[in-house]
Amino acid sequence: MKFSVLFSALAMVTMATNVFAQHAGDVEFGYDNASSPTSFIIEATEFTTENIQFFESEMEELDPFNPGDFSSDEPGFTTNVGEGFMVNEGDQIWLNALDASAFSSFGVGYVNYYDPNTGILEDSGRLGIYDNSLSTADLILNGGAIESGPNPQFIGLGDVDGDVHDHLIVDLLDDGVAPDGAYGVMFQLQSDFSVADGTMDLSSDPFWIIWNHGMSESDFESFALPSFGVASAVPEPTSMGFLAAGIAALALRRRRRG
Repeated sequence: MKFSVLFSALAMVTMATNVFAQHAGDVEFGYDNASSPTSFIIEATEFTTENIQFFESEMEELDPFNPGDFSSDEPGFTTNVGEGFMVNEGDQIWLNALDASAFSSFGVGYVNYYDPNTGILEDSGRLGIYDNSLSTADLILNGGAIESGPNPQFIGLGDVDGDVHDHLIVDLLDDGVAPDGAYGVMFQLQSDFSVADGTMDLSSDPFWIIWNHGMSESDFESFALPSFGVASAVPEPTSMGFLAAGIAALALRRRRRG
């Protein structure tokens, strides 16, 4: 009985704390009308208080043979024909990094670093963005500037079914000295559906991708994300009720034993 009550309480605590966890999904995109597109749409997900979409991810040691090298291949970028998100065959899709200070009152540069020691954003840190093409140079963002490489970065071509699905690698450079915190970049997707003219015909609204590096999930959700304009994450009332019930059950059990 003792262990069953304890297990139940721990399960309830887990349920309550899990409301903090949000996992990055792919950025789903497509045209409003594939035959005659007039706008580039990203599937509605989560928004900041400025009505800017955001996606969460985290820096990880992706290469088991290279410990200490932190990078991320999430979120990916994909169409979803089943939900009406598609492009046309041969359309070129690009990822454009933006100076967030021009689009958000929270943004400070290309790399927007949340320092957990000061609680503010600063334009610092270096991120490399790599695609799968050997013919395309890597884009390196350095705080408030583009250090090198082309911007935007190529993602992929629409296939015969109007599909695109690819993952870029975002590498946290200077791993040995890069501090823990959150690293955010504001992007937009762009499309060239008239390849011959060499111009970008459509651009999406700007959106954030924010990576956690070394912070606890609760601190990332409660402190780092609000610095980008995300409403602070708090446990839902129902989950708090479960947590309270679990604690009360343990307290009652101990009182009876006493």
